Amino acid sequence: MERTWIDTHIHVSDIGPDGERRERMLEDLLEVLDRCDADLRFVISCDAPHLRAMISDPAKIFEGNRSIHELVRRAPSRLYGSCTINPHFLDESLRVMDICFGEWGFIQLGEMVQYIMDYRMDSDAVEKVMRAAVRYDVPVQVHLGTYWHKDFKGSAGDGSGQMQDLLRAADRVPEAKIILAHAIGVGPSPQFVPWADWFLDVLAAVFDEYPRNFWMEIRDFQSPALARVLREVPTDRILAGTDWTTRVGPPFQSYGTMFNVSEAENPFPPCVGSMVQFLQEAGASEADIARIAFENAKNLFGIDER
Repeated sequence: MERTWIDTHIHVSDIGPDGERRERMLEDLLEVLDRCDADLRFVISCDAPHLRAMISDPAKIFEGNRSIHELVRRAPSRLYGSCTINPHFLDESLRVMDICFGEWGFIQLGEMVQYIMDYRMDSDAVEKVMRAAVRYDVPVQVHLGTYWHKDFKGSAGDGSGQMQDLLRAADRVPEAKIILAHAIGVGPSPQFVPWADWFLDVLAAVFDEYPRNFWMEIRDFQSPALARVLREVPTDRILAGTDWTTRVGPPFQSYGTMFNVSEAENPFPPCVGSMVQFLQEAGASEADIARIAFENAKNLFGIDER
């Protein structure tokens, strides 16, 4: 029987890097799902240029999310919507959230890209956004830096500051369901130091036990920290969230191609089978794999897996 696999962290755009409208966006995206070695489902949110347009123009918040809705509407049970907002435009963000969750059936708020839009999670505006997410009963997916490099400048690589900010936001709204976006990953070369072990150290130091309102995404299943994740994080709180994007193509790169890596240079065959093998090598049981592959997402988001 074909394995069901739900990726909770996918960025797509119906506008290409050259600014041209992608008229066959849905068909080209579904082609990626169709050629996958599993029954693949995506939770999708905006990518550039929609994402960056929201930085300065509040009207773009609705426009970007509408582009996601149009894809999800035409591919039910294969694509699910995640709502992207900018808390600097709080009224418009709350209005769009009401449409996304109240009318369109989106299942997630995020990714919260504080490093791009220059806001803090630990703020009054974001507290209002998070409380709205609680009312809609949707989780909040929050960006964390995946790796550190000595030449990084500013918050783009500041996983420590972003984790601190996230924990303070969680203190403000303790009933919120929070997804630690791409917390478990690797860098593109050995000079990049992953934050994964540090994140696990922090959670172990701050909490007596792993917080039940935190879910952790695995971006790179070949991460050396994966075995530790399976030991320290309850397996019903782990998600597959690879940060796959549509920045290359169409045709788009195969699912399983690492973020910001070309398919030709991917260090392993880009497919679900590779991710399953990494989980097995890290000590995951078949029940663990089923939870990470789809059961946790189904339960968290209320997804019908049919």
